[in-house]
Amino acid sequence: MVSISVKELRERMPFVRQELKKGTTFLVIFQSKPIAKLSPVDDLSDLEEASDEDIELAAMEDWDGGEEDDFLSEEEVKYYMSLM
Repeated sequence: MVSISVKELRERMPFVRQELKKGTTFLVIFQSKPIAKLSPVDDLSDLEEASDEDIELAAMEDWDGGEEDDFLSEEEVKYYMSLM
């Protein structure tokens, strides 16, 4: 498991995405405290509780077109939407 700060997660999302594909699990740290574990999804059938609409809304929730603290860029939102 690799520790990563929230700031680094935001700044290095393409790297994190590649590492997740390889099977790496991340421990997300915020203000010196672990807040989440980010791990790869092996089987999409495990996501039965999350509908396609839930996933789409989550991808767009924090994106409003230019805030400094946006998690996803417009390009990233378009990429994730193209996967649906």
